[in-house]
This record gives sequence, C-alpha cells and structure tokens, in this order.
Amino acid sequence: MMLATSWYRVRQFAKVTRARLSAAEQHEIAEVLAPPLLSVFLSMRSIAQRHGYDVFGTLRSQGYSDPDLLAAALLHDVGKGRVGVASRVLWVLLGKFLPGLRAGIAGRSSIGRWLGLWHNLHHPALGSELVADAGGSLITIWLIRHHDLTDHVDPVLRALQLADDDN
Repeated sequence: MMLATSWYRVRQFAKVTRARLSAAEQHEIAEVLAPPLLSVFLSMRSIAQRHGYDVFGTLRSQGYSDPDLLAAALLHDVGKGRVGVASRVLWVLLGKFLPGLRAGIAGRSSIGRWLGLWHNLHHPALGSELVADAGGSLITIWLIRHHDLTDHVDPVLRALQLADDDN
C-alpha cells in the first residue's frame, strides 16, 4: 500500500512538468465555464488548472456530462489560491507523517498562511465563496464546499472525490 501511495505521489508531482493546458483543452474549458467562472479558473496557478482539467477529463471519460459536476471538477481547488508546489508538498508530507502538527500550523493564520497551509486547510470554503461570487450554480458551489468530506454518500460528490483522488 505504501509503495502504491508513493508511486501515486511521484506521478502527481511529475504532472507539474506538463502543467500548461493546450489550446484544445482551453477551448473545452471555455465551453463548460461561463466567462466569470472561466476568469476564476484562469486565476489559478497552471498546476492547479492542469489538476482541475485532469479531474474534469477523468469524469468525462467515465461518461459524466452534468455541467455542474464538470464545473466543480475544474474549480474544486480554486480556494487554494496561489499556493505553490512547495506548500502543496509540505501539506501532503505533514498530513502523512505529522497530521496533528499540520492541523496546528495550518490553524495558525500567520505561520499557516505564510507556509500556504492555511489555504490548503480552508480551500473548500474559500473556493465555494469564490465560485458563488462568480455566479456558479448552487450544485457546483455545494460540490466544491464538500469535496474534502470523507464520510458523505452523495454519488455525484463521490464521483468528484474519486476523480480527484485519481489525479
């Protein structure tokens, strides 16, 4: 299990090297997101855009076509803001080896914000607010707000979570 998890993280990190979206991928996104939501998407770092597009692509390849779910796939991590790769790696490593320390640091706004952990911790709420302000649907907002819950049984939310976990 540890080897599989490690391999997944190596693959995920390798995606950073191909973070830019192609013109065709950008066109697909523009067909799903209304202009205000597209602006929100474009405000994310390229690695977050790539991740959102990959989650979107996974869902589409599984036959999902609901525009609210697809918009949530693209935008589910927008609340992380401009958090960089180092902060994302730190978040994952602390969560794996020192989850209590991670929660403590992330909860302290000064240190947690400086390290980018605060945004990682609160990104579902922050992202759902950004999407609401840009006119996102109530379903998209709800999916983004709850995409980190581990015990929810909603099948659409679960599809988003599984696609996120795969990417």
